[in-house]
Amino acid sequence: MNLSEKMKRDWDRRAQHHARFWIATEDYHSEKIFTRSGEATAHSLLRKLHGRHARSWRVMDIGCGIGRVLKPLAPYFTELIGVDVSSEMIAQSKIWLAEHPNIATHETSGVDLQDFPDHYFDLVYSYVAFQHMPRPVFECYLKEVHRILKPHGYFLFQLPLGPFLDTCAEDTIGIRRYTVLELCEKLHRNGFLMNLASPYSTKDLTQAQDHDFIMTINNEKNFALPAGKSTSLECFELGPISDAFSSFELQMYSHFADRRFAEGQTQEAIKTLQILVEHNPHHLSGWLHLATLFVETGQIHQALSTLSKLKSLHPRYEKAHHTFQQLLTKFSSTSVDPVESACSL
Repeated sequence: MNLSEKMKRDWDRRAQHHARFWIATEDYHSEKIFTRSGEATAHSLLRKLHGRHARSWRVMDIGCGIGRVLKPLAPYFTELIGVDVSSEMIAQSKIWLAEHPNIATHETSGVDLQDFPDHYFDLVYSYVAFQHMPRPVFECYLKEVHRILKPHGYFLFQLPLGPFLDTCAEDTIGIRRYTVLELCEKLHRNGFLMNLASPYSTKDLTQAQDHDFIMTINNEKNFALPAGKSTSLECFELGPISDAFSSFELQMYSHFADRRFAEGQTQEAIKTLQILVEHNPHHLSGWLHLATLFVETGQIHQALSTLSKLKSLHPRYEKAHHTFQQLLTKFSSTSVDPVESACSL
């Protein structure tokens, strides 16, 4: 398996689970809240341009999801194109953006922009996407953005800055943080200037918040850089990998389940925990959490089944045996035979 296939699999699964949550974790609860969050990000981008943009511009959004930021930008530009590694995100974007004929979305490999011509776009932006990508993928995108941008075209993107932070290559959701020096070197190496009307300083970047846009300009003098179209997926081979979630993704699924349960969306919380334990059978607390939700909603058969699976997978896990026995004892006070019920699960 290569990294492109891994990203597609992971982001398709997240989009099928709850696309809005995985796009805007704090603003997913309703379409209205989600829409407002997209408007806020779009206005932040426009403010960063300080009025330099024009209605005639062609614009690309890298990691567009279902089009959260594209939709509010539709009135401002002639042509907007969103790209995403997930076919499921793109399918949902067709519905979300159906009323905006000047927006088109496309599935890509997740590591290049080979379907788009040189020097075509006036503006390329990306928001909360690069931070999830392995560093080599981010650098491939820098090369590609340099290629597809017009001379002096604008590139706005978000990255957490500060002490170096990385995670393994196959982690498609973990946060990568960049030092200011590292980012400046990558931008310079790939043909971008960090100074516009007013030069950026190291202090400017150091004080940037994790969700601020960073603005750069395509350097006309560096158009002799090697073309980015030759990117090969062979560079991103991962070999056999586990279906298990990273620790950060486990936290995200657990967080979502807790919130949905608190909001009264119990079945959605249960569905989320079922996904969690399916991919992470060694996540013991996840199994117990799932069984607890079944009990709290009166689904005793499902709780017993969950605990039975946990005992089978982890026969030395005493808490599973103890919880199972407690539930059987409590269940025995009903008209249903607990042993018969447990054996039939």
